[in-house]
Amino acid sequence: MGSVASSLLSYLPSLSSKGKLTVGILHEKYHEELTEFIARLALRGPFHLIVGGEWLPDQDSLRRAVRRHTTAVREVLERPILGRPSTCLQLRDQLEKAAIQTHPVFVLNFFHHCYDPDIDLVLRKRVLEDCCKSAQILTISRPVLVLVQAMPAEEYQDFLPSLTSIATEIIEIEEKTTTQAVQRNLF
Repeated sequence: MGSVASSLLSYLPSLSSKGKLTVGILHEKYHEELTEFIARLALRGPFHLIVGGEWLPDQDSLRRAVRRHTTAVREVLERPILGRPSTCLQLRDQLEKAAIQTHPVFVLNFFHHCYDPDIDLVLRKRVLEDCCKSAQILTISRPVLVLVQAMPAEEYQDFLPSLTSIATEIIEIEEKTTTQAVQRNLF
């Protein structure tokens, strides 16, 4: 794990304080780091995991990440309350349903369904505003962490201010540390 994992994991303590909406802007895909982050969240207790995009850690990777910390793997893997909306409208519904409980909320790829060209842009923007309001309301009784994938698309630039304007904290995760394989001279 590199600095990205450390950066994400440093926000775990803040996920126990209500009244906080943290927005994380990812500039690369961090699947390994996010898998570890989800495992660590599950170790802490139940939480809502709303997956806006297509990626979710596979069970084997998540199981290995949890096993590094505890032998109670099955119990820990039952803690996330998973939501997988397939439209921006369903994302809004998932956020509203999360209000029933007081568990922390973690949303992966918040804008993903807002890019759907099959839905009118005006409707997508209105639903995004609703989603942002719902996320803000959730912070009254629990912490909320929302991750978005930075994109060069014009819509991304239009959507981002709606979310960042209500954020308590914004983190930008730009650099992914890489380990380079080096072949040493044998002779």
